[in-house]
Amino acid sequence: MLLATSLKRCDRNQSIQYEDAIRKPSMSKSSLDSDNDGERDHIAVDIIRPQETEGDLEVPVIMDASPYYESLGRGNESEIKDPDGDGNNEKFPLFYDNYFVPRGYAVVLVDMVGTNNSDSCPTTGGYEETESAKTVVEWLNGKGTAWNEDGEEIEADWTTGKTGMIGKSYDGTIANGVAATGVEGLETIVPIGAISSWYDYYRYDGIPFYPNGPSGLAETVVSSDSIEECAPVRDEVRAGADDETGDYNDFWDERNFVKDADNVNASVFVIHGLNDYNVKANHFSNWWEKLAQNDVPRKLWLTQTGHVDPFDFNRAEWVDTLHKWFDYGC
Repeated sequence: MLLATSLKRCDRNQSIQYEDAIRKPSMSKSSLDSDNDGERDHIAVDIIRPQETEGDLEVPVIMDASPYYESLGRGNESEIKDPDGDGNNEKFPLFYDNYFVPRGYAVVLVDMVGTNNSDSCPTTGGYEETESAKTVVEWLNGKGTAWNEDGEEIEADWTTGKTGMIGKSYDGTIANGVAATGVEGLETIVPIGAISSWYDYYRYDGIPFYPNGPSGLAETVVSSDSIEECAPVRDEVRAGADDETGDYNDFWDERNFVKDADNVNASVFVIHGLNDYNVKANHFSNWWEKLAQNDVPRKLWLTQTGHVDPFDFNRAEWVDTLHKWFDYGC
């Protein structure tokens, strides 16, 4: 999935029907024990893929790993996975499934560690959050272990092993972090209004923007079943962030993806609003410059908007461009 002057669409099975798509939840086992309970964390994954993948068809994956599938939701409609609260994730938020599945893709929505149906506790940009999404990329590429809802071990034998990650804000931040690990199988990322260094999100030259920001965000996104048991982790996050001095320390260095841009093997399509006062412009510029230094294939859309997804202000051109981007090299 590389940027080129002439982009060619994949020759895909155009008879795929969205209504026939296979919808399966699964749990991927990570290397983490971020709540220190002595057991490896399980990461919840919701998958929708063409029915034809039960046969000979293998498809690439579009993946959105997010902390918001239970709490704030995605998009302007704040779509969550389980709108009726019955414990089943029957909803696939956003448009990725109904657009891309009929065009020969699987869509995989990952509950970030500590959120919705995933185990353990969020750490606001920490290693655990990146690793939880990386674990799923590895499983999709033939490594790692996962189970279906009946507890049976399963393989992702329906995919080509190629994954593209996408997402706005926190979701795109996770994509940046996973790309910075250099994980095999991640072909491209599309971060929209995303953070590249959490220190730069919460600080400006040592001045805190938001008191108790990281710990407060961790409490916002944590699974409703884990609020109390994750309190000690939030205390660790609060102490590590060190609001008292505002200093850059090991806590923030772990959450700085720019310094690891030389590990990036995926192509990168960055989208950012120049009037974004939430995730400010230095997040795309610092990331972009470091990617350029390492000759990472890349594309950039800058807009005269704020913290907005291009689906909401330039829908037709955005969807067409995104389709071309994912198709190239698939």
